[in-house]
Amino acid sequence: MASPNLSTITRDLVNRSIHEQVFRRLAFLDELKKRTQVITSGGKTITSIADYAEMDDLAQAYTVDEQLTDGEKTMLTKPYWNWKLVQIPIKYDGMVEIENINAGKEEQLVDLAEYLAKKATRGIKIKLEKMLANGGTETYDADYADGGKNFNSIVHGLLHEDTATTGTYGNIARDVSAGLRNWWQGADPVGLVQTVAEGTSWTSYQNTAYDLNMANLRKWLIKVQHGIQAKKDLMIVTCPTLYAKFKAELMSYMMYDGAKDTADVGFNKMYFEGHQFVDWDYLETSSTMQNWVLLLNMATWEMHFNKARNFKMTPFKWCGELPGGKDYYLARILLAGNCFTNQPNANMYLRNIT
Repeated sequence: MASPNLSTITRDLVNRSIHEQVFRRLAFLDELKKRTQVITSGGKTITSIADYAEMDDLAQAYTVDEQLTDGEKTMLTKPYWNWKLVQIPIKYDGMVEIENINAGKEEQLVDLAEYLAKKATRGIKIKLEKMLANGGTETYDADYADGGKNFNSIVHGLLHEDTATTGTYGNIARDVSAGLRNWWQGADPVGLVQTVAEGTSWTSYQNTAYDLNMANLRKWLIKVQHGIQAKKDLMIVTCPTLYAKFKAELMSYMMYDGAKDTADVGFNKMYFEGHQFVDWDYLETSSTMQNWVLLLNMATWEMHFNKARNFKMTPFKWCGELPGGKDYYLARILLAGNCFTNQPNANMYLRNIT
């Protein structure tokens, strides 16, 4: 059997590096962590509350001689998201054990526990990035939607869905072409989707070609500002190339305001008129994602991990003792969770920006 100390040491190294190498390397997760919106919970599903209506139409101006009206309306609904399961295998064979575990400092090729922890942590980071980014797909992908195996992606949450897709988010149906629950769609750069009457179809401009500049960004901000309680709630996310382009424009107008709190993390951050503007290096890895701009109201997002599978690591098991087994050791990091926004119309996803 593998040394129990290796299991313990590797597990401790992984747990310590999750925060530093995963959360602190992704601006989105780093911000959720700071806001205590990375939540450990249990239950059959992850349930939230969505507030989708106002009471202004029940307000009455009156004189003392008039009868006062009464009334009520439904303003809350309960979307829910399923737990999604993720595992990462950690494996080494008998030769690695001989060369590293029982060798002296001089003979040891690598610190095995540290090596395994680094590889596992990087695997977790890349997997989370891929799930959040919809697997790099700009349109609907069932694998990253309500019924898929992967976490619900940011893209799926904000995508303008219609009858060409399953049309559900948080297991609540929505449909642009039928005008079904327009308030449950992501914001649009042209119109206020939440003001479109129920049953009225509308045109999505998510895929319209735009140039990233201050004038356009100010226009887009108007469409999401209804959901902003504080300027710091909004995070603008782009690939490093678009980030550098916008930074150059700000510097040309002497408006660049660089963040002071990102010296030791894996992303760049600046501020535009009080809003966070960050780069996400994963978006640079494909020409499709390089054209994305995300306007995220961070107050509306949550990342949930199940308390039974919260980066749980199993002990290393020698597989040679199993029928037909071979001489290697195997452990797994187990994760159950999901990510979602409970107010899509306070966020925006654009996918044709240069």
